Amino acid sequence: MNRIVKLLIVMCCYISLVACGKRDEGVQVNKNGTLYEIGKDVSFYYPDDFKLASTVESETNDNTVFFKKENQVFFYKVEFDESDNELSQKIELYRGELEEAGAKITEVKEPVLESGLKCYEYIGEYSQTGLRFIHLVYFEEHDTYIYGYEANEKEYKENIDEMIVYLESFSKSTGL
Repeated sequence: MNRIVKLLIVMCCYISLVACGKRDEGVQVNKNGTLYEIGKDVSFYYPDDFKLASTVESETNDNTVFFKKENQVFFYKVEFDESDNELSQKIELYRGELEEAGAKITEVKEPVLESGLKCYEYIGEYSQTGLRFIHLVYFEEHDTYIYGYEANEKEYKENIDEMIVYLESFSKSTGL
């Protein structure tokens, strides 16, 4: 009897360990997505059914690239940073920028992408609009790379597991 109980406990632990952090296996970005490359250094995938928005449609003048589908949007931008802030300061400064824009940050994670990059995921909601978001942010000495997904609450809840797979396709040559 003890043996069976121990075996069941070991099996439960193993299943829990394997299931934790499991990605949406139904999404294969190289088959269900479109590769977007910026020079030789940066690339990522976005879903095939999202369309690249023209700069006229984007309503911003900050070199942000938008991929839109109804109430959902992926975006990519690079912010130049002339400051001498340390990485820990940049993490908090970006959080402050989001909060200043009316966002409530619910979580900040530190995933390591398949490409090997160590980034930060800012997860939250813009209180005034109800838009939920996840921003994948990679900090370098003078540049901050941001690849994000934003959608209304319904679309976000229905699609976030799939969209994270696309966000985590972000790749940047580090020159190492």
